[in-house]
Amino acid sequence: MTKSSKLAEAKPELTFEEQLQRLEEIVEILDDGEAALDEMLNLYEEGMNRSQFCRDYLEKAEQKVTLIQSQDDF
Repeated sequence: MTKSSKLAEAKPELTFEEQLQRLEEIVEILDDGEAALDEMLNLYEEGMNRSQFCRDYLEKAEQKVTLIQSQDDF
């Protein structure tokens, strides 16, 4: 599976906040340790994909802020 298809699994139609909320839910389930191993592996993979989506989103937001700030300097 390619990186882009993994990111697509993170459901990019969801907002950043919805992605982050689901990531927090996944962490709680994994921390609980009560799920079956296969489910935990699937949740871990989903969580990693959502985490990457959030990192990418924040990076783009930071770049946008930097661009806006540099435009204000003129």
